[in-house]
Amino acid sequence: MKNYLNQLRLVPHPPIVAVIALCLVIFLIQDMFSLRLSPDFGAVPLEFRNGLATVSVDGVTAELLSAVARLFTPIFLHGGPGHVVGNMVFLWAFGSLVSRLLGNWWALALCLLCGAIGNLTQIYMSPNSMIPIIGASGSVAGLEGVYFGLALRWTLPWPDVFPLAHPIPPSQLVLYALVGIGFDIYSVATETAAGIAYGAHIGGFASGLLFALLLTSVYGSAESWNRKR
Repeated sequence: MKNYLNQLRLVPHPPIVAVIALCLVIFLIQDMFSLRLSPDFGAVPLEFRNGLATVSVDGVTAELLSAVARLFTPIFLHGGPGHVVGNMVFLWAFGSLVSRLLGNWWALALCLLCGAIGNLTQIYMSPNSMIPIIGASGSVAGLEGVYFGLALRWTLPWPDVFPLAHPIPPSQLVLYALVGIGFDIYSVATETAAGIAYGAHIGGFASGLLFALLLTSVYGSAESWNRKR
């Protein structure tokens, strides 16, 4: 047992790996048993609003708690192989980079928080929709936003992480994140966002960027943050 635990300690960035593993396991179970989890665990905008509406009448209810929980549960649900694989690749890339810079548990907290804020943003962009919001793309965008904000203020090492073939300047990843969020904003502005929760991308990225800017206004360099840790 002790040897097994020692082997687990060798896993890089275990919280991010755990999120990826859970997403993959849930997707495989859905696929194998033909389950539809999105109606019960996805974030349905109209149902979320109805849950909030009960507060003024009944206070904190099970319906409200369920609505809040369903800001987080969609992170672990995906609609198809391309959806889950694409999200997991970029979740690993940016999640592991943020984990190296800020620490494992900060990366996990930001992954979940940015994902929930992204889902909340999408809810308020389509408040009457009954289509469940699912996917980790809000979390991915949030981690991109964190990395973007850190790269603006701190001097970062060249990222060397899968799926990159070799280390590249941080500015190239910053450019990738900027192009991606620019496309999301364009899609929303031109109303070509049908079927894709671009609002979740925008909300996730903005919340991650805001966190990074606040952090770097207190800690002027990665070295000062690491001394605090």
